[in-house]
Amino acid sequence: MSRASKITFGVTCLFTLTSIVGVHYIQEMERETLHQGPIKDAKRMADKKKKEAEGNTQPTQQLPFGVMKSPNDGLSPEQREKKRNYNKTDHELQQHLREKYEKVQPLSGEIVTKDGEVVKNDK
Repeated sequence: MSRASKITFGVTCLFTLTSIVGVHYIQEMERETLHQGPIKDAKRMADKKKKEAEGNTQPTQQLPFGVMKSPNDGLSPEQREKKRNYNKTDHELQQHLREKYEKVQPLSGEIVTKDGEVVKNDK
């Protein structure tokens, strides 16, 4: 084997070993980071309860699952009306575009999957 071949082989082996060790090191760091997430979350929740118990902060209002705060909370009546008009105008524009595009390419209500299977879309 020539000297250049030996050098190339050695460098390749060194690079491969370095890559393998580096990937394992990064995976271990990520695993440790993921493990710390729930621990930090539990600590944060405990601190929050402790502060609420001491009376330093007002308890946060928990909304039921799936219930979102209204985007109109805290808006003046003028701002609400302006937003309502904007939404109405945007809705009308979207309806107009849908009609325009349905004339060009009518919707059949069918969904074709990647495998070519046709599924009826019953709205």
